[in-house]
Amino acid sequence: MDEESGDTGLDRLMMFSDGVFAIAITLLVLPLTDAEIPGDRVGEALGELWPRIFTFALSFVVIGRYWIVHHRVFRRIVRSDSRLLVLNLLYLFFIVFLPFPTSVLGEQGDEAVAVVLYAGNLIAVGLASTLLWAYASSGQRLTSDDVTPRVARASLAAGVAPTLALVPSIPLAFLAPDWAMYSWLLIIPFSIIGERLFPQSDI
Repeated sequence: MDEESGDTGLDRLMMFSDGVFAIAITLLVLPLTDAEIPGDRVGEALGELWPRIFTFALSFVVIGRYWIVHHRVFRRIVRSDSRLLVLNLLYLFFIVFLPFPTSVLGEQGDEAVAVVLYAGNLIAVGLASTLLWAYASSGQRLTSDDVTPRVARASLAAGVAPTLALVPSIPLAFLAPDWAMYSWLLIIPFSIIGERLFPQSDI
């Protein structure tokens, strides 16, 4: 059956998605739990773990943010079909993959490839989320009646803005990996600008 009506299909989708998010966010901490901390140099060892701790915290916030966005989006989606399921799986694929570039970045943060891998993963997550919403909201295909074309476009634009903020870090990584990571802070002003330019109801 191509379309699932009522809450049953969406409930299963959300339960599965929440489980995937929970596993992904838990896997982030494994590089820290596997670290060896000698008893005679605890402070020094913890200092050496700082890059891993930072990338763990960063990715925890990122995955948490995307989980919140996912729930907001699905408040306005009232039906599901096979294409939506596939797009949701694509989105979750990049979420589940995030612990790997997080681990690489924590260990090799001074390498351009590590920065590009991490930023590329986040861009892929953002694009997959945008694609999912664009499909569901186009012509109110799967959304509630209050999602007007204006609301759908505003939400789409506001969602793209923080993803665009990550793009400059990719070429910058080959010049200065540290500055490329600092450039991720552009997500904050880009998100604010996107919300100001494209005001919308809570999604």
